[in-house]
Amino acid sequence: MKRRAAALLATTAVLLAACGSDDGESASETTGAESGAFPATIETMFGPVTVEEQSERVVALGWGDAETALALGVEPVGASDWLAFGGDGVGPWVEDGYSESPEIIGTVEPSFEQIAALTPDLILDTASSGEQARYDTLSGIATTIGPPEGATAYQTPRDAQITMVATALGVPEKGEELVTELDEQFAQAAADHPEFAGKTVTVAAYTSDGWGAYVSRDARVQFLQDLGFVNNPAVEAMAGDNFFVPV
Repeated sequence: MKRRAAALLATTAVLLAACGSDDGESASETTGAESGAFPATIETMFGPVTVEEQSERVVALGWGDAETALALGVEPVGASDWLAFGGDGVGPWVEDGYSESPEIIGTVEPSFEQIAALTPDLILDTASSGEQARYDTLSGIATTIGPPEGATAYQTPRDAQITMVATALGVPEKGEELVTELDEQFAQAAADHPEFAGKTVTVAAYTSDGWGAYVSRDARVQFLQDLGFVNNPAVEAMAGDNFFVPV
């Protein structure tokens, strides 16, 4: 069962990376803004943020922001490598993501000087800690899109992240198409594997603080829930405001 689940997850990851490319076009090709896309206002946990015009230099800091921008046809000039992939900071399932490598920025404690030196006109930080001080500093550098309303640290839903990033980049319709495509892929994968339905799963990781298990608001668990799995009730019973609980 574990092997089959791992194989399906790997296959689905490849499919997710392919989203945003039509008729063989690379995701690295810059997409022009859709008609009437600007000015665009995005509701965030820090209040509404308006992007006045199409951005030329985007820095992607939040977890998954760079991959989302690439899937929508925009190459960030700077990006955070949350999983320490190295290179361009994206997973091995992303093929031809960048035509020119981005400058890799720190994650939890990014260098604001490094970000400012890139002279961005838009900063994506939609899946991050949501700290006011971080947002205030970033927004002093360029227009910054923080987490959505009601979100807590690193718990931005996949669809919300895609919608926010797509709106900020001026391609809201393409964002809707990407959300639909992903939903269809998950639905198909779940239908192909009915044995996943209702099975209990625990998603965990080992850090310097020891083992932790992720709650259902976390994207890693949501990924499995979309395939039909149910998060461990014992983990859910311990859930608080954080995206994981210590084990």
